[in-house]
Amino acid sequence: MPERRATAAATRDFAARFVATAPHGHAPLGTTGLTASRIGFGGYRVDAETPLHRQSLEEALAAGCNLVDTSTNYTDGGSERLAGQVLRDLEGRGRLARDQVIVVSKIGYVQGQNLDLAGERERAGRPFPEMVKYAEGCWHCIHPDFLRDQLQRSLERLQLESLDVCLLHNPEYFLSDAAKHGEGDLEAARAEFYRRAREAFTFFEEAVRQGLLQWYGVSSNTLVSPAGDGEATSASRFLMAAREAGGPGHHFRVLQMPMNLFEPGGALIANTGEEGRATPLEAALQAGLGVLVNRPLNAFAGQRLLRLADPPVPGESASLPDLLAALSRLGDEYRASIAPHRKGDTLGGVTPDHLFQLVEEVATLPGQVSDASHWQQIEQQYVVPRINYVVRALAQGLEPEMAAAWQSWWARFLPSLQALLREVGRQASLSGREQARTIAAAIDPALPAARRGEPLSRKALWTVASTPGVSCVLVGMRRPEYVRDALGVLAWPPLPDPQAVYRSLQT
Repeated sequence: MPERRATAAATRDFAARFVATAPHGHAPLGTTGLTASRIGFGGYRVDAETPLHRQSLEEALAAGCNLVDTSTNYTDGGSERLAGQVLRDLEGRGRLARDQVIVVSKIGYVQGQNLDLAGERERAGRPFPEMVKYAEGCWHCIHPDFLRDQLQRSLERLQLESLDVCLLHNPEYFLSDAAKHGEGDLEAARAEFYRRAREAFTFFEEAVRQGLLQWYGVSSNTLVSPAGDGEATSASRFLMAAREAGGPGHHFRVLQMPMNLFEPGGALIANTGEEGRATPLEAALQAGLGVLVNRPLNAFAGQRLLRLADPPVPGESASLPDLLAALSRLGDEYRASIAPHRKGDTLGGVTPDHLFQLVEEVATLPGQVSDASHWQQIEQQYVVPRINYVVRALAQGLEPEMAAAWQSWWARFLPSLQALLREVGRQASLSGREQARTIAAAIDPALPAARRGEPLSRKALWTVASTPGVSCVLVGMRRPEYVRDALGVLAWPPLPDPQAVYRSLQT
């Protein structure tokens, strides 16, 4: 019977099955004894309700990927449920064994259902201690009471008895909150921060003894920040906290940090170790830590978000002025024939002008949006939610006898609105294509000639995966084509000089 957790022998045997990718497609996860694929399945935007997400995860596992990274807050628990269901299903069908796959999850964010839970506890007089109320809708906590609650919920969603790796998820929110409120001096804040980390690690050590997890660590966006940054975290100080919590035999074995072509701080910025002379990757190598890299294809360069991938081919163009003119005429029609029959504002003072102002705002975005990914982020996180909110308010604010007129008007307005959104997306794709060509031209001289014709996404993943100290690069593979693109690099031998690629963009 396979064990109900990842094992050294099973993960090694799993890797050996994929002859085409040997010996470069899998590597040790630090000194955990586990063997991980160099490309891991990132669960940030997947859920258990989307068939395409399930198909993508199944294909990734079948193609040699054996590390799945998720978190308690990803899609409000839906990401963990997807991982649990797929692993259980594949195991039941004899296609995969539990002990072959490394499951990583993270705890820290208090959002969605967890925020509701935290609020209920506060109202009942049983709040989670040391809660960081960073922003409305985004709290954070790493207190043992919260970790204990969340670990159990995580295991239930994942349908596991034991989690292979559990990470504190962006604990630097404490430092960010302290900086925002100007509370005390930096060293005092850091002392309190690492005290909290030590208490969290003490809980994790107990969870290891109970068989609830095997290894633990930290996922922090600021592990790669300069040491003087008030929100910077230190690999060495986390290790010190782990030794204080668990002694020399502690189970702190994994770090997760962002890294990509434009943000190679993990390999280049000396911010930790003795006198701050070691980079995060050097410190990790010296301590035998496995390193997971996130955000390999989404880079922040200056004030811009860059997608390090070739964008899709844009569709047919449409005239922005013509679309705006059509929407303006429909707006005039609404004001003349429907608006007079509104009963009054219903949702937070929403008026028809909110919709038409939003349309005009969207029409100004071409030229400001860097690529298709940037537009998708704006569209999904701001534009569509605002449109839905305003339209719902407008529909509720009408007199009942105007329902048919409203439906007729909306049926004509919606296609033009959708055409406007498509055109903005098309122009964003065009910007992204030019951007991708510019990046490729800059890095190609540092790549072997045989790889220069590969997609930008593969070049970017190959560079990061080849960087000494990196164990596994996490990729959001929400679609099967993303799986095939990303896992293609597993068969490539390591890039001889990834530093040269990073240097080509450090201008």
